[in-house]
Amino acid sequence: MYFDVEVKHESTDWKAFEKLVHDIFESFGYKTEADVRFKTVRRFQVDVIAYDGTRCFFVDCKDHAYIPPSEEDEFIRKQKIRAENLVKLRPELEYKRKIILLVTRNKSNSLLQHSEASGKILGVDINGLKELLINLPVYEDELLSL
Repeated sequence: MYFDVEVKHESTDWKAFEKLVHDIFESFGYKTEADVRFKTVRRFQVDVIAYDGTRCFFVDCKDHAYIPPSEEDEFIRKQKIRAENLVKLRPELEYKRKIILLVTRNKSNSLLQHSEASGKILGVDINGLKELLINLPVYEDELLSL
């Protein structure tokens, strides 16, 4: 599937963007669910979850490719809480490697910097998502896992 982010970004419906992310994961053999809403102590929502026999991606879709450094820690904390709470409700996800991923609609220069030691979430723009999944073994050790 071809998607020109720079040309269609403004006119692309948000749900269509989430569906595109969903469809890309499905094209790589992942089972997917979009707009997953659930409640523990409070209500939570995950844009896309994609899983196979060994991995589960918790995907947050964003319109922007940049999170200011002053907001990174809070963003990461919230993403981890959502993923951890969903796993509590979905025991079938417990034994999979749980990976938090940010997919942006706007083009970024590259994969966002990530370091397991600093707990940063890997981010990729929509045009780089297929490359990430094709080359997952190269990046997998660096992906933030729960």
